[in-house]
Amino acid sequence: MSKLSFRARALDASKPLPVFRCEDLPDLAEYASINRAVPQMPTGMEKEEEPLLKWAIRYFQRLQIFSYFLRIISFLY
Repeated sequence: MSKLSFRARALDASKPLPVFRCEDLPDLAEYASINRAVPQMPTGMEKEEEPLLKWAIRYFQRLQIFSYFLRIISFLY
């Protein structure tokens, strides 16, 4: 089996795209041996700071969602 490449390539509009049906797809068990693990990279942060960063990211994501719903509600009323 050849090595898989995950590099994105530009689509060529002059070439037709293949369409596969469910029954035409190969069994995934034969491809299960492919290792797609991503190696852990250092973040450059101290270990004690990482939970705080994760909390801040979740907080700002929720704040963004909340402000989006407030805009929808203010638009409706």
